[in-house]
Amino acid sequence: MDLMKSNHIKKITIMNCLFVGGCNTSPTQDLFGSFFPSWLLCAFAGVSVAALTRVLFSALDLDDAVPLPMLSWLAFGTAVTLALWIIWIGI
Repeated sequence: MDLMKSNHIKKITIMNCLFVGGCNTSPTQDLFGSFFPSWLLCAFAGVSVAALTRVLFSALDLDDAVPLPMLSWLAFGTAVTLALWIIWIGI
């Protein structure tokens, strides 16, 4: 029984080492002397661009042309976030 337990623990340890091998550094950016995760900055930029685009559409009276507005703006913000992440981090 102890031999099976020992082999199981060894397998779990090896799998953990394989999975966390890519986590040696995290993509962070130094802003004002503090480190922020890059994904957080990209998400903030994506939400900001989506909000500004919505305001622009409202100012141009194009709001009625957007189908399912809430879902459309969410998808647009997500697309901008992922595009910034790919451009900035270079995945």
